[in-house]
Amino acid sequence: MSPEQLPLRGAFLGPVHTVDTFEIRPDCRHFAGERPCRHWRPCHGCPHHDPVDHRVLIVMLGLLGDMLIASPLPARIRAEKPGAHITWLVDEACAPILRMNPYVDEVLLHDWEAAAQLPSRRFDAVYSFERTPSAAALVDRIDAGHKAGLAFGGPHHALYPMGEAAMQFFRQNTWNDYRTIGNQQTWTELYFAVAGYPYAGEPYVLEVPEAARRRVAGLLGERTGPRVCLNLGGSLPTKLWPARHWAELADALIDHGAQLAVLGGPSDRDACEALVRHLRLRGADESRVAYAPLSLEEAAALPGLVDVVVTGDSFGFHLALAHKKPAVLLLGPSNGAEVIPKHVTNVTALRSTLVCSPCAHQVACGGVGGCMDTINVPAVFKATLGPLTTD
Repeated sequence: MSPEQLPLRGAFLGPVHTVDTFEIRPDCRHFAGERPCRHWRPCHGCPHHDPVDHRVLIVMLGLLGDMLIASPLPARIRAEKPGAHITWLVDEACAPILRMNPYVDEVLLHDWEAAAQLPSRRFDAVYSFERTPSAAALVDRIDAGHKAGLAFGGPHHALYPMGEAAMQFFRQNTWNDYRTIGNQQTWTELYFAVAGYPYAGEPYVLEVPEAARRRVAGLLGERTGPRVCLNLGGSLPTKLWPARHWAELADALIDHGAQLAVLGGPSDRDACEALVRHLRLRGADESRVAYAPLSLEEAAALPGLVDVVVTGDSFGFHLALAHKKPAVLLLGPSNGAEVIPKHVTNVTALRSTLVCSPCAHQVACGGVGGCMDTINVPAVFKATLGPLTTD
């Protein structure tokens, strides 16, 4: 072998090359720098070379539902700018949901390493949707040709909007009248507007790993009746439907012959287990009621395997939208105009009867809640049966 020829290992199928033909293409979408790329081959003669001419950073750390709400944006950016490379700054716990979006090239964890390296990078555009001061302050130090959204600092040591398009998004975080009386835009429309694009009804982007889907299908077992997902989760206590209401609804659905799948996040585990114990005491075995603590990927798969989802305004609702499944949405403090896409027709929204609902979580009750209690079980049961009788 010539001393200049580079050694090849294993069953490498790429072209033989020498030090004279060795080539590095750091402009490629797949270039990793400190290690071989995912195609495991040198740059010279590589058919996967995909040059990047526009680099975008999206900043949103820890809101799972909002990550689905904003999930069509990377696809839109790539459609407008095929050479765009999209990095998303996110908390580690929420990173799996972004890895299920094929239009996000780099999932960058929000930690001290990211905080150290981001000021050394240069982006063509930064879209910041993060209210957390530590992340919003970082945006102010990043080198970018264009910035839009929220940053932190300035003369008032507070959040401030970058760009005219970010003003409505900024107002949404200041006073509830902007979110209830003065707003008819969904969060997806607002995120698109901040980035400078009109929203055209693009669907959520969620590619669930097949292994996760198979594990959840195994948990559900054989179909014994119409499948209903009861999503008990909610990011705020005031968004939660009372446990007694969930039990009453579950009893009615079991009597109707439905097969139930109980869903909730780690903080909802006690509530989910209490509901399952109640149903077990009524004689509902694993073939009628399925529940287990799930990974984020498995939780993302579950709504895609049922016929209808009953849920509050939470991540579970947006999973139903991602899978295009009928949903019964229970609204207390939340404004439905924010979360229900205008083109979606398979959501039945049931609202609290209290006059202060929706309050957009700036609560006149002092955080005690109670508006979700007024959504009665018979109405939810009837709305749940609708998609089951039309299938």
